[in-house]
Amino acid sequence: MTLNEHELDSSTPDENSSEKMPGYERLWRLVLAVAIVGGPLGYYVGSALNSTVHENGSTSIAANAAANPIFNAVHLVAYVLASFLLPLGAVGLAYLTYARAPWPATIGGLLAVVGWLPFSALTALDDLMRAMAQLPDSGSYATLLDRFANDAVMGGYLLVYIVGHLVAYVLLAIALRRAGVIPSWAAWSMLASSPLTVAVFVLPGRPLVLGDVALTLLVIGSIPAARAMATRSRLSTP
Repeated sequence: MTLNEHELDSSTPDENSSEKMPGYERLWRLVLAVAIVGGPLGYYVGSALNSTVHENGSTSIAANAAANPIFNAVHLVAYVLASFLLPLGAVGLAYLTYARAPWPATIGGLLAVVGWLPFSALTALDDLMRAMAQLPDSGSYATLLDRFANDAVMGGYLLVYIVGHLVAYVLLAIALRRAGVIPSWAAWSMLASSPLTVAVFVLPGRPLVLGDVALTLLVIGSIPAARAMATRSRLSTP
């Protein structure tokens, strides 16, 4: 009994502190922690400042031309940062849950990475709209924008983006809760972000406010996961 108590006492600091964590591990843990919460946060900020809702070419170009240039620039910067952080954050979420929920972590992590990669292409589409809006006779580019945004390449990117990351966050939320990494409210918050995002596309009138709510829930649910990544020193204990 004395030996067991000694082993328990000596193992507790390793599980709840990062005092013995090597510097290189502390660095990549910090990077993943920032990515877990920074990716959704960047997406939220960019969407809040986005002047277009990707209707048709003429509407999108006109909205960019009328938008505040500073807000439009910040929205693009936020999207660019998010495009790098979101796939990294997905890797971090999968790593947090791999030991105790390997299949949901593996499938969810792969789907999330693949689903977030096209976000760069969609961000570039926003940049193209802004560039067209700044040219003389900008309305004449509406047909070109429509053809580019709706062709097979961009359509494929959009399909992978929608299906991949939305299914992934359902699986990752389940895995995070099963592994005991985040509390129930955070897992439900993360999971609920996916059906709310789908509702934006399927409900009449495209209620964009639901997209803002979904991103808010995703940010809130990601905070405990980021904290676990940054503070826990033993994440692989089955």
